[in-house]
Amino acid sequence: MTTPSRRPILTARDSFPAVLVVLLLGASVAAAVVERSVAEVIGIVGLILGYTTAGVVTLRRSRNLPPPERRPWRAIGLALLLPPCGLVVFAILGEDGPVFGPGDLFFLVAYGIMIYNLARLARTDPGEQPWSLTVLDMTVAAVAATAIVWDVVLEDLVTIEASPLQRVGLSLYPILDVGIIVGLCLVAVRRTQYRFDLRMLLFAAAMTIQVVADLVFLHGSAQAASFQDSTPVFWLLLLAPAGFLAASILVDRAPEKREFPERDTPLWALVWPYLIALALVPVHVLRVERLMTDRALPGDAATERVILYALLLVGVLVVIRQTLAIRHNRVRVEKQRRELISSVSHELRTPLTAVVGFLQVMEDDPEGFTADERTAMMEEISYQARHMSRTVTDLITLARDGGANMMIRSGEVSLADIIEEASAEALGGPFTTDVDDHLLRVDGDRMSQAVGHLISNARIYGGGKIHVKAGVQGGSLTVEVHDDGPGIPTRFATSIWNQFDRGTRRLDSTSPGLGIGLAIVRAVAGAHGGTAEYRRSDLLGGSCFSITIPANARTGAPWIRELTAR
Repeated sequence: MTTPSRRPILTARDSFPAVLVVLLLGASVAAAVVERSVAEVIGIVGLILGYTTAGVVTLRRSRNLPPPERRPWRAIGLALLLPPCGLVVFAILGEDGPVFGPGDLFFLVAYGIMIYNLARLARTDPGEQPWSLTVLDMTVAAVAATAIVWDVVLEDLVTIEASPLQRVGLSLYPILDVGIIVGLCLVAVRRTQYRFDLRMLLFAAAMTIQVVADLVFLHGSAQAASFQDSTPVFWLLLLAPAGFLAASILVDRAPEKREFPERDTPLWALVWPYLIALALVPVHVLRVERLMTDRALPGDAATERVILYALLLVGVLVVIRQTLAIRHNRVRVEKQRRELISSVSHELRTPLTAVVGFLQVMEDDPEGFTADERTAMMEEISYQARHMSRTVTDLITLARDGGANMMIRSGEVSLADIIEEASAEALGGPFTTDVDDHLLRVDGDRMSQAVGHLISNARIYGGGKIHVKAGVQGGSLTVEVHDDGPGIPTRFATSIWNQFDRGTRRLDSTSPGLGIGLAIVRAVAGAHGGTAEYRRSDLLGGSCFSITIPANARTGAPWIRELTAR
């Protein structure tokens, strides 16, 4: 059996764009060391050639992508063709042309298209958090960052002699640059379900270089009257199309979705946009202090007004965001409540129907059944009654602090008795065992309850074979339940321990179970000072859930000893 060869990073069709990437990098180095006139020629020619090629390659190769990816990348390809048009306009106007003029329109439109389509790429991953909340978080970051950029870069633009139209053009660049950075952050946050995406990494690097080049140019050329007086950093500008061209080579190699454990959203992912907003406070304080000490420079008042308005807007956005979050949480809680009621009703209604049915039959015709038939019906009634009792007991257990403070009544009990009682708790067919008989000082009822849940899960999700292995190893009690099922997908390996989570069957209302069994197992293990874990079974190939309780975990007493007499 041969394994398929991996696709090489570069192929024959990539020769020209790859060579051009190398040439652009060389041109960047050359533009950094030659005089301004030569660097200008190298820069304009390199930018036109690099952006044009990147746009054409992106358009051609994005045709092979699935629609959710194809449309944004095609739009980005079109956006990459706009800067060359602007550069041609600059070349026609010559060095005596304005620093910010008609050619900038092409760049500004290209930036707008890229921001919009970065958001579209981010939305290909729906994620757990509603899209509206993510957009508001990013908007808070954008407003705060724009105000800070204004304080650092745009203050000079307030005092320059320029037409209103030119002043608007000067202001839009840093604002759109911030929008691009926010769009890249949006992609990074929302596309976590995909494997490492070299395309996006190269594209993000190119966009970041372009943003830095814009801010450097704005800072050094805000007072320039013409392009000849400006200070474009051509060596830095040439790195951007090199990055875009490198990304375009890989644009048709969409990353595969990856399997990873579901986890709660980390705190930093929720907080970082508001840390940027928080940075506005010291900026605002310093500005006010500067104005109050009569050392204000021209433009300080306008800058202070911008920062103040940004703070007010951030406050409004936070209120809107929290309102939407509260509404979303209400909807989610109500949905979970309905699902819980439906699941509990289903779990109790089925056995209750059986109990009532058998009792009704026996009551209607008490003499119409043989002793064996009556015994069988009573066993079924007892079976269903125990099932309901266990379900209610589990719900009560989890209702008390989620089982975190579970009470343990330790007593001396045989390990074999625990497994036997667990078999009765699990209710079902036979399974194989490999049990070392020991006397343990544990809560036998709780341990039987936990092991019973593991056996029940193996019957529900496994393939039919179940093997229980229990014994003392290295001074610790270990109970393992193996099955021959498909195992737990990586995505659910962590979340299955949560209350009411049923892993792959979380949306299957016809499947039995409330999704509380593993939460009970972990609570029982934790109450004994131990742990509950999942791994792939090395015996049957399916799942293996284990409970491990170390010796002397709670009392310091030797609670495990060999069974010498029964």
